[in-house]
Amino acid sequence: MVKNILFVCRHNVFRSQIAQEFFKRLNKNKNYKAESAGLISYKKEDYKNNKNYKIEKSEAKKLGLRFNKKSKSLNSSLLKKTDILVVVANDIPISMFDNEVAFRGKIVLWKIPDIRKKDKNPRKVIRNSVLLIEKKVKEFVGGLK
Repeated sequence: MVKNILFVCRHNVFRSQIAQEFFKRLNKNKNYKAESAGLISYKKEDYKNNKNYKIEKSEAKKLGLRFNKKSKSLNSSLLKKTDILVVVANDIPISMFDNEVAFRGKIVLWKIPDIRKKDKNPRKVIRNSVLLIEKKVKEFVGGLK
């Protein structure tokens, strides 16, 4: 039986999509498949001219990762079929899933920071986030049975 993993961040523009891409690259176990979603959906025009988004794409491209797909919103049907929910964010309280009737799976929390406007070197923060996500995904995939 296939287990469904859902990587979640705030907007499904960067962190959760990067985690999904690393998972697809690293996971060889056909009993697991992954998707990604965000609490708040963004339209492409909302972020395509964002300076940090361009840096995020550039850093991901250096690692051979692509995340051009549209932002997808978290919803009950996604949660219902999720066995493992991986929160790839430091800005989402996992307590919000406590009373969610559609979700009865396991929750994993990775406190990956989002870019803040006050960050003096967003490229460094983004690069560190990508490397941290890669490390977390490697550990996660290594622990799958």
